[in-house]
Amino acid sequence: MKQNDLRTIEKKIGYEFNDKALIMRAFTHASADACATKNYQSLEFLGDSLLNFIVAKRLMEINPNAHEGALTKNRAAIVSKEPLAEEIDHLDLAKFLIVGKGENLESISSQSKIKSDLFESIIGAIYLDGNSLEPCEKFVLAKLAPLFNGDSKHKANRDFKTELNEYASRHDLQVEYVLLSKTGKPHEPIFEVEVKINGLDAGKGEGKSKKEAEQHSAQMALEHIN
Repeated sequence: MKQNDLRTIEKKIGYEFNDKALIMRAFTHASADACATKNYQSLEFLGDSLLNFIVAKRLMEINPNAHEGALTKNRAAIVSKEPLAEEIDHLDLAKFLIVGKGENLESISSQSKIKSDLFESIIGAIYLDGNSLEPCEKFVLAKLAPLFNGDSKHKANRDFKTELNEYASRHDLQVEYVLLSKTGKPHEPIFEVEVKINGLDAGKGEGKSKKEAEQHSAQMALEHIN
């Protein structure tokens, strides 16, 4: 990798390395060097753990009252391979990947899994170079900011029933869903469901299916609880 390429990478990721060998390693595919201390695989392992922690920490900061189920789903959506790969595409970094002789760079670097691994390996390299979580957080939060704002198409849909069940489990409560009515035309039914918590009415919801109505009733119950 040329010095100009190194400087370009550093500019794109917003971090200047003290140890240039680390950024070289972060971009080295196993086909180029099978040695664990030469390719990015162990850096990706470290980066994956750091990414999960950074994202969990940030979600807790911006959603302090969120339930565990919602936090878990949001984190999973953010750290999944698709948004990470898309950010690598946005930064145009895949072209700097170092692959083995005879390997097709375009074929390897076009894979979403490879690009998401590259994103995580960069995090690992930044951590080892700076010996601190702070520059890693700066990189992750800057590059994935839209995901935390809820602007991503990868953001998982909330499962209100699961959230309500988890809340009930933590507080030793009983949840029951009661079908109140089914109206409308046979091919366009409308279901109305009420959710009861310990026998008390907690919320009502409608939907084109019983499942959808239960989700809406659980959502109403959670809004009342919050």
